[in-house]
This record gives sequence, structure tokens and C-alpha cells, in this order.
Amino acid sequence: MKRALMLMADPVFVAGSTHTATASLIVSPAGLACTAELWLTKDGGATKAASSGQVPFTSAGVTQSIVLPVTMPPGVGFSYAVLLDIESGGEILGAYQATENVVIPFISTPVITWQ
Repeated sequence: MKRALMLMADPVFVAGSTHTATASLIVSPAGLACTAELWLTKDGGATKAASSGQVPFTSAGVTQSIVLPVTMPPGVGFSYAVLLDIESGGEILGAYQATENVVIPFISTPVITWQ
């Protein structure tokens, strides 16, 4: 399944910090047992560098907010693509990629010199 684009701001986080993403979406009809998983990757989706895990929810048939906590991966100096999968009954209903990446910057130890 080809991933559709979803809007997202361009966040900068610290490695190992935990943040909560909220996905607002509609799954119809109401009453479907679903899961949502938000995950980060730096290799085109081959591996998950960090994940919310599969968060269960029941479709409402109208816009609903799904809370997806993610602990940032330990590596620094990387930009991670943000992917979201929505499943029901083991089938992927939707696969999405954010328009921006999560950035975990690298900052070198400064060297101070005096004149």
C-alpha cells in the first residue's frame, strides 16, 4: 500500500525524551476494533527506530483523537521520517507519512579559547 502524506509540524526533540503525538482521524463505520501505530524510521521504513506500539481504539465514524506516546530513539544527529499505520482485524486500513521529519540534533562539545 502506498503511503499517503499527512500534515505535521517540524519538531526537534532530545534523544530519549518522551513525547505524545495526537492523530485526528475518521474511521468509518463506527464500532470497528482498530489499532494505530506511530513510528519513526531513518531507513525508508525498513526498521522502526521508535514506536508508540499498537494503540487500540474503537472507530467512532466521526473525527476522533488517538494519543500516541513515543520515546525518541537514542541516536543523535539524525532526521527521522514519521509513519502512521491504522489497522483493523490485522489488515492495514491506512498507511501515512508525515510531511516533515522529527529531528534529533547533534551538538558538539564547544571548545573555548581566550584572546
